[in-house]
Amino acid sequence: MLSRVSVSRQTLCYVFRSESGRRQVLLGRKKRGFGAGMIMGLGGKAEPGESQAGCAVREAGEEAGIAVEPGSLAWRAELSFVFPSRPELDALVTVFFGLAWAGEPRESEEMAPEWFDLASLPLDQMWDDEAYWLPQVMAGEALAGVITYDHACKLVARAELRAVGPKAGAGPGQAE
Repeated sequence: MLSRVSVSRQTLCYVFRSESGRRQVLLGRKKRGFGAGMIMGLGGKAEPGESQAGCAVREAGEEAGIAVEPGSLAWRAELSFVFPSRPELDALVTVFFGLAWAGEPRESEEMAPEWFDLASLPLDQMWDDEAYWLPQVMAGEALAGVITYDHACKLVARAELRAVGPKAGAGPGQAE
């Protein structure tokens, strides 16, 4: 029996600020590679031997020039992404909130960071799956699940999500 291509371990890290009384999240427009042109959270593939938390901190620095305090990371979700027509894209993604960070976000070779109000996430410019789970996570739910894409790798064919643990309460942490 042939085994599938190994699943890559990846992270997403979301940081927040308050601006004019509104809570905002830092997202970035991907400039190159798979998903270029789309808006997404900061993150990427873990390097060999790197922890998921270490990957989240490194990627936030590389993609947006900010320094997330490792001890401030709060686990929010673990999602398996399945691309039946392109199994090399399959990924296990750990989602974190970075509750303490420093620096001024800046554009990198890979991402153009931008602040968005939590009340109006640009879901129409993001991966199709994010409409299924991101609002719930931003509202304070911790999730686990499997998201399966269609043959074209564009639309969600099936999303199996479940809340795990108690609801965190008010959504993104207040510390910055």
